[in-house]
Amino acid sequence: MATFRKRNGKWEYRVSYTDRITGTYKQKSKSGFLTKKEAQLAASAAEKDINYFGFSEDGEEYVEIYFLEWAVTYKKPNVKPITYDLIERTINKIILPRWGKYRLKEINRNEYKKWINELRGRYSEGTVRRIHSIVNTAINDALYEYQIMKLNPISRIKIPKEVEEVQTVKFFSVEQLDLFLEQLTKPVKNSKYGLSMQYTALFTLMARTGIRIGEALALTWSDIDLENGRLHVNKTLVYPRNTTPYISTPKSKRSIREIQLDDPTVKILKKHRINRMEVILQYENYKKPESDIVFFQHDGRWLRTNVVREYFKKTCERANLPILSPHALRHSHAVHLLEAKADLSYVSKRLGHASIKMTGDTYTHITKKIEDDSLDLYQLYMK
Repeated sequence: MATFRKRNGKWEYRVSYTDRITGTYKQKSKSGFLTKKEAQLAASAAEKDINYFGFSEDGEEYVEIYFLEWAVTYKKPNVKPITYDLIERTINKIILPRWGKYRLKEINRNEYKKWINELRGRYSEGTVRRIHSIVNTAINDALYEYQIMKLNPISRIKIPKEVEEVQTVKFFSVEQLDLFLEQLTKPVKNSKYGLSMQYTALFTLMARTGIRIGEALALTWSDIDLENGRLHVNKTLVYPRNTTPYISTPKSKRSIREIQLDDPTVKILKKHRINRMEVILQYENYKKPESDIVFFQHDGRWLRTNVVREYFKKTCERANLPILSPHALRHSHAVHLLEAKADLSYVSKRLGHASIKMTGDTYTHITKKIEDDSLDLYQLYMK
């Protein structure tokens, strides 16, 4: 609401509004207008600016209000649910506790850079880059989309890089993998569903194809051509925290792929297809799934990733092997292929990597055997 008055021969407007964070009553005023009409036009523009896209102008809006509404409006419709869940959690748990009560214009470049440096002491370079990307994108949208800021104070902020920090790829040697898969076939004491060979089939498939855990758990029998030994990967199972799991598209376009299965894997999958029906008949509370999913828990729903990880861990312990995660089977498959002198391009396509460079950077110097074999090939070529 605007009011007007004349002082010292000039007109002044006063616009009243409520601060959305504190709930306090505030006013914005300006004087020096020659006529009341000029003051009215200026007041109208000020009121419009205050409510522009629902946000206060000139960086007066609070970070808490802006970021939460920005995420819903600009991010939620344009990213995968799992990505939005990550953005939302980052905003609520990391960004808002530090900046929520600030106004956008109060974000100081030097103070922000100190915060980024502090984050690098707690998180990896990649995680801090993601946090900064969310903040920077939101402020850029405030500048160019909502037009409620005049500049971005954190543009071109540099993230401290990793210093002598080498990413360690964990995998099983061929001998260790054999021990792990063999352990899966042994009876487990006090096992509730001892007849089931589901985990043998699941982990063998992952170890011999390199597919990701989400890709494996999303599989239906229509994705597997057992007669011709072909596996079609075209989806992934996403299990967000405290929400319903859902099927999504794979990690990247190259993740949609067809994989040739070896004979031992085909044989185990055929056994699993029969065994799953035997388990349903054997155990009264074991339900048949409504869909034709390949792997499922006793109530007929998708296997939970946390349950799979726990079973994997227990198997490692029983086999007296290093405690790794199911993703180690993917790494193991890649390393074993390269040790067998498989072409790098073939390995990259089989894994569904975004590029051959990614495959090479990750695996080609993992084991001494790969390095030695590569050097031997070079020396033979040069003779």
